[in-house]
Amino acid sequence: MSARTWTAVDNYIVSSLFDADPTLDAVLAANREQGLPAIDVSAAQGKLLSLLVRIRGARKVLEIGTLGGYSTIWMARGLPADGRVVTLELEPHHAKVARSNFERAGVSDKVDLRLGPALQSLAALVSENAGPFDLT
Repeated sequence: MSARTWTAVDNYIVSSLFDADPTLDAVLAANREQGLPAIDVSAAQGKLLSLLVRIRGARKVLEIGTLGGYSTIWMARGLPADGRVVTLELEPHHAKVARSNFERAGVSDKVDLRLGPALQSLAALVSENAGPFDLT
């Protein structure tokens, strides 16, 4: 499937099945304004992540690579009230933007953003006995 077809199908799904979400729109705008790469998941992919969290009954999610936090927010929204997403990010600027986005989306209390190389962050999680995770 070509990238053009993929984008057209994804846009159709989003426009047909999703209500507007000003918060998530603001998150994507903030990511653009802060110069983050335009590699966020689409809204349809984000909704799928949220559904997978719910279907799995996940309480603890591990995400490797935060960027601006768009997918993190989708997953955090799928968690129960006491659920948690641990997300790992290498770039300090990305982490700063993501933290602001978590505040904007009201999910900061569900997100533990770890800054640094993922291998080091993963080793720290092991040493903290932070696992197991329900979804990675």
